[in-house]
Parts: sequence; structure tokens; C-alpha cells
Amino acid sequence: MREAHPQRFLGIQALRMIAACLVVLTHSTQYVFDRLDKNFLVWTQGTRGVDVFFVISGFVMVYSSQKLLEIPDGWKMFAENRVQRIVPLYWMVTTLKACIMLFTVGLTLHAILSPATVVCSYLFLPAKNLDGKIEPLVAVGWTLNFEMLFYLIFTIALFLRANVLKFVGITLTLLSVGAYFRHPAWPPIAFFLNTIVLEFFFGMLIANACINGIYISKKYAYFLLACGFVLLLFPSTDWNLLRFLISGVPAALIVWSTASLRTMDDSIPRWILYLGDASYAIYLIHPFVCPFPPTVLNRLHIDSPLLSVVLSVALGLGAGCIIHQFLERPLTNRLKSYSKMRQRLLQTA
Repeated sequence: MREAHPQRFLGIQALRMIAACLVVLTHSTQYVFDRLDKNFLVWTQGTRGVDVFFVISGFVMVYSSQKLLEIPDGWKMFAENRVQRIVPLYWMVTTLKACIMLFTVGLTLHAILSPATVVCSYLFLPAKNLDGKIEPLVAVGWTLNFEMLFYLIFTIALFLRANVLKFVGITLTLLSVGAYFRHPAWPPIAFFLNTIVLEFFFGMLIANACINGIYISKKYAYFLLACGFVLLLFPSTDWNLLRFLISGVPAALIVWSTASLRTMDDSIPRWILYLGDASYAIYLIHPFVCPFPPTVLNRLHIDSPLLSVVLSVALGLGAGCIIHQFLERPLTNRLKSYSKMRQRLLQTA
């Protein structure tokens, strides 16, 4: 039975915060290793917060686009909304990274400026940098390449007025199958042949289930939520061909269980929801600020890796919230207002 009124799913918003914190924590341990203590153990499991993000993305796109399926120009509205949400801030941080690399020395590690990388970074296309790695200028932007690919496929499905679930599902499945045949010598565009794209489809399936009133009972949801986090963060072989199983399935369990626990929405603290709102800004800006604590501690000869991690996480979250509050949110609202004004003018013309 379909829901008469859409749910808010504030728990999903809280998951955004958790996913962002996991990524920031992992990178903070990496910065300690790079800049302060070569004997410090890097905690790699936090990168799986990305898998949670991907499942959430698939969930949100299906759930938020229900009305667009019935509108002839729904694909335009979907594409415009996604561009307004993702592109401006990413282009800003990409420009910032290019300027830093061009005019400073020693402030960035693991990155060499390449014209092809810069151009492809703005276009969300994979390209090899001068290190030979397929990586955008802003390293964390590799996930946005997959996001934009997913949005493109979703937009095409809306444009063709096709069954979105089937069209996107089949396309993502074909891309994941291609991962088993991908060869290192293939061009960078083959980067998109990856099983991780199935995680978007997992989110779509969960959203479709929720729209049709299919939830995990509260009796099992808490248990499966805990199991999902244990499996997600449990050390295991990081084999890319199996990532959709190793990380994707646990992430899907987490998202579906959280969506099923709708009664806990009112008990989620506002600051957690705010960090969820700011998760995109946190994700993009933290690589710029989190390296500062270990760098400063190293110059002060303070060998305290744990202090460095705590300071980096706090700085990453704080900087992300500031960018969200004073840049991302006002800019997004202005772009949305402009779009609505333009639509009204076109309707009255």
C-alpha cells in the first residue's frame, strides 16, 4: 500500500552525518601518518562512509522524484536541482585546490597539477593525473564522478519516460559487470566500470519498498541496524570487485533499517540533523583544513597523534558547518529562487 503522505526520514539525515564523520576520521588518521607519525596506524574502514552516501543517494533520488515521474519536463527539473546542489560548491573547492597547487609549495601531498585533470575535474570526468592515478584535482571528488553519472542515467530515464527502477537498474548492472573485464590499459572512462554503482540501485530498491509501505519491523530493525554497522566497519579484504557485497550490502541494511525506524525521528538532536545538512560541505572542505593540526603539532614537536586526530575531526566538521551556513546554503537558496522566478516568467510569457 502506497503512503498517503511522504515521510521525513530524519534518520537518513542523521546517517549523512555519521557517514561524513567516518570519512573525516579516516582521513584525519591518514594525515597523522603523512605529517606527524609514520608509525601511526591509519584507520581505513571509515572510507566506507562513502558506501552509505551512495545508498542514501539512490534512496533520496527515488523518494524525492515521485512527482517528477508525472511531469513531461520532470527530467529538466531533476537535472537542474542536482546541478544546483552539487556543482557550485564543488567547482569552488576545485578552483581553490588549483590555486593552492599553482601558487604554493608543500601545502598539498599526493597531488600534482595537470591541465587534463583540472578540465576533467570540472566536468566530473575521470582522468589520469601526473602521478598516473585516475583521480580528480580534489581527491574526494572521485565519488562525485559516480554521483553525477548516476544523476545522468536517472535524468535519461525520466526523459525517456521509462520505468526508472528498471532502466537505471539495468544500466548500473551492466556497468558493474564491466568491472570484471576492465583492464588497467583501458582509457580513464573505464573508471565507471565498477561494482560500487550497484549501491545506488540498492538505495533505489529500498526507497521503492518504503513508498509501497514495505518496512522492516521495529523488532528486527534495531538488530539489523547494529549488524549493518558491524559488518560495514569490520576489517576485511578491500577487493573492489566485491565492494558492493563487503560494504554495499551492510550500507543498504543500515539505510533500510534506519528508514524503518521512523518513530525515532523526533528524538534525533537538532545538531545531528544540522551536521547531516552540512555533510556535503564537510565532505568537500575537510581535506583542506584537516592536515593543519598534524602539521602544526609536528612543527611544535608535539608527538600526540590522538590529539591531532581529535583536532582534525573538530576542524573538519567546524569548517564544513561554516561553509554550509555562509556559502552553500545561501547560494543554493538563491539559485532555487532564480529557477522559480524563471519558470514563472516562462509560464506567463
